Amino acid sequence: MKKFLNFIISIIFPRTCSLCGKTLPFSSEKSICNNCLEKIPKLEGLICHKCSLPLPDGGATCSDCKSNKDIYFEILKSPYTYSTQMKKLIKKLKYSRKTFLSKDLSSLLADFIIKENIDKNIDVVVPVPMHWLKKWKRGYNQAELLAKDVSQIINKPMYNALVRTKYTKPQFNLKKGQRKENLEDMFVINKKYIDEIKGKNILLIDDIATTCSTSNQCAKVLKNLKVKTIVVTLARA
Repeated sequence: MKKFLNFIISIIFPRTCSLCGKTLPFSSEKSICNNCLEKIPKLEGLICHKCSLPLPDGGATCSDCKSNKDIYFEILKSPYTYSTQMKKLIKKLKYSRKTFLSKDLSSLLADFIIKENIDKNIDVVVPVPMHWLKKWKRGYNQAELLAKDVSQIINKPMYNALVRTKYTKPQFNLKKGQRKENLEDMFVINKKYIDEIKGKNILLIDDIATTCSTSNQCAKVLKNLKVKTIVVTLARA
């Protein structure tokens, strides 16, 4: 009966791929067709072993990770580049209330985490927090949606263990130095979860890493509780 109802609904309101717009099979639970999924550029080749920045000129470590001592996360990894396709999906998730995309994107993220054996080395999943006012305006925190689904797939608890204390300018409008300054003293530990995260290995989830400033500031705060932070973002710019 349920399949029949889904079939009728699919005829009246056909589901389409969020990238190419083609109609999806009524039985499909995805919002992105397989053809488009296969075409999303993966983060491969020469990348920094610490922050996953692409290194077109070769080497094992980018200049920032090689010279900067103020890096607080253990490693940052991403399955995809911030390509045209991934940018379109992330923007739809963040700004167009296409929250159903979180299921597809978190599944891709979880597959990567399992493939890289990251899930075996972490205890807790934590999303990068959003200021309460911005979350109220948007209605949700996309990083929290991704983290919640990932935690269920890899069977690890998720806690909103970080709080964003300031409502700041969007990071993408700022230069690298301004991004770091914009995030200084931005995050604090949610006291409710101190016992759950103290001394643990944490998987920090976000949608995109550009300069890694946001992830690094989160990891800096978590370091105070002797936490080791592994960052995984959906895309790396």
